[in-house]
Amino acid sequence: MRRSVFHLSVLAALLGSVFSAHAATYYVAPRGLDSNAGSRNAPFKTIQKAADVMQAGDVCVIREGVYRETVKPAHSGEPGKPIVFRAYRGERVVVSGADEVGGLKPEDSVLRAPVTEPFEQLFVDGQLMNPARWPNATLDVMTPAWAEADAETNANTIVDKELPALDFTGAMLHILPGSKWVSWTRPVKEFEAGTHKLKFEGNWSQDSAHAVNKGTRYFAYGVASLLDAPGEWYWDAASKTVSLIPPDSAKSHTPRVEVKRRLYAFDLSGLSYIEVDGINAFAATFNLADAAYCVVDNCHVRYASHVAQCEGWGTAAHTNSGILVGGHDNVVRRSSVVFSAGNGVTLVGENNAVTDCVVRNVDYAAVDCGAIWAEGRGNIISHNTLSDCGRSVIVHRTLKAGRIEYNDIANAGRLTTDLGATYCFGTDGEGTVIAYNWVHDNRAEHVGVGIYIDNNSSNFLIHHNVSWNNPDSGIRLNTPSINNRVYNNTVLQNGDSVNYWGADNNKEQPGCVLVNNIFTDEVRLGDGIDAHHNYSGTEPGVVGVKLNDFRLGSTSPCVNAGVVVDGVTDGFKGSAPDLGAYERGVKAWRPGHTWGEPKDFSKADARADERMKPWRDNWGHHPPRSKPAPHAPARGSSHGTVGGNARR
Repeated sequence: MRRSVFHLSVLAALLGSVFSAHAATYYVAPRGLDSNAGSRNAPFKTIQKAADVMQAGDVCVIREGVYRETVKPAHSGEPGKPIVFRAYRGERVVVSGADEVGGLKPEDSVLRAPVTEPFEQLFVDGQLMNPARWPNATLDVMTPAWAEADAETNANTIVDKELPALDFTGAMLHILPGSKWVSWTRPVKEFEAGTHKLKFEGNWSQDSAHAVNKGTRYFAYGVASLLDAPGEWYWDAASKTVSLIPPDSAKSHTPRVEVKRRLYAFDLSGLSYIEVDGINAFAATFNLADAAYCVVDNCHVRYASHVAQCEGWGTAAHTNSGILVGGHDNVVRRSSVVFSAGNGVTLVGENNAVTDCVVRNVDYAAVDCGAIWAEGRGNIISHNTLSDCGRSVIVHRTLKAGRIEYNDIANAGRLTTDLGATYCFGTDGEGTVIAYNWVHDNRAEHVGVGIYIDNNSSNFLIHHNVSWNNPDSGIRLNTPSINNRVYNNTVLQNGDSVNYWGADNNKEQPGCVLVNNIFTDEVRLGDGIDAHHNYSGTEPGVVGVKLNDFRLGSTSPCVNAGVVVDGVTDGFKGSAPDLGAYERGVKAWRPGHTWGEPKDFSKADARADERMKPWRDNWGHHPPRSKPAPHAPARGSSHGTVGGNARR
């Protein structure tokens, strides 16, 4: 029987080689023709043409250039025979969701051009511009320049004595009310210049957290009267004309102006065994909803998704923005997302992974989104560098049996308040692990937490994290908090180390454990928590916080001061485990992505001329192919393991 099995395996390998030998390779180039054969010397013009004809095992090699299309493969691949789309080695490929605007004509300081259909985003030389607005703002999406309402403001009226004598009728208001948790947008129904009143329909819950009142932040945009500053545009629906005041950076040349027209660069929804390698996306994203065994590798996304209509907690961007990953056993790795009004990645489904990625400058709409929004079961978020988010960085509501590990998580709370760098509410984690992360520098003005397990959450394992420089708690277990276990964390220089809040004075933390941790600030615990073998003081003997070196020195009181915790302290050195996230004598772990970042994340130049030199300058070099991102196999799934290596 063993010999038969051996012969069958050899036969299968030989047959696989035969099949691979007959798999087709198609080529696409900007100067090709879709009527061509798709060969190296007679390439197709569009990627979609190749996607229409490709079968399992086929490869599409794409030459340098900008492709303004959404690619939707006609077929799925098969196990061992994925359909592969990849950039030609050493060349830059961009699939753009934007179209160029032609016919630009200068009129004084304004450029005007015919644009027949409405749009929500306009770019100049690859950078997002502002719709005509007040107050004026820079082009940095993470610093939007808010106005603040005066004391006479109420649920349907903003009063602001700073309002200029302009016509705001018909403008949109982007409103961050009350406690400044999330935003709403509403049209101005009436403007009273003499009384400085903007009237709108504030038809959302006006409780204390969301009430429109004194101090409410807002800005107005979208009417011609507000067009007055470089980097602003206005589209007139009656004349079908766009007016643009170019930014200062474009005054010395004729700028390239583009408007967003498509949501997706690649739409892999409902497909399986598709791999996309080394293809960048501009003003568009990748859709892997309901996909299986698909891989996005070495792809960089700029301006992934935009949100014009904000509805507070109900904003649709929660689950449909950024790179969309659903279905099962899909992987996004060695990739980046920079700029998204909503999420950087939406991770749902089962046994999917986002690993070795960079995500930042997201949730600039100031809604309840993050660098990664995670739901589902068995999903993995590992070895990523995640930062600069309007609200939380990782939102893991309803994520079950997942893993959040080896991530560098920073600069949450750029636009809103009361949030965690990692955050969940009312979630049974079912063993979800949060481990080996750096969680730091929450920038929220109020309640800026590191690891935030909010009310009615249970069954999380939190170990070997470093949480520092957060203005509120390093770790927060709001009550009731049930069976949440906190081991071997280093919690330094926060507002307090551990804290909780519970409605109606709820203090219940049954089954919670707090062991082997280092705390340098106040620790406030509820009822029923088991806390022991923790260091609480100001001199834990950490080598150098300012140098991000959290190892223990030889004289640290935390060395050999812990207790054994099966599955957590395995492999310790000395007579007992150390306290905190780093075991002395064991090679220090480091979180975050492993590849060299593109040189400039602030711009995205999509010119196709001169062999895409501006694009190359802005994006830098692709990460080396010799280091595939580590990711754990999916656990407890009938679908096998997560992902697999992209074909080379």
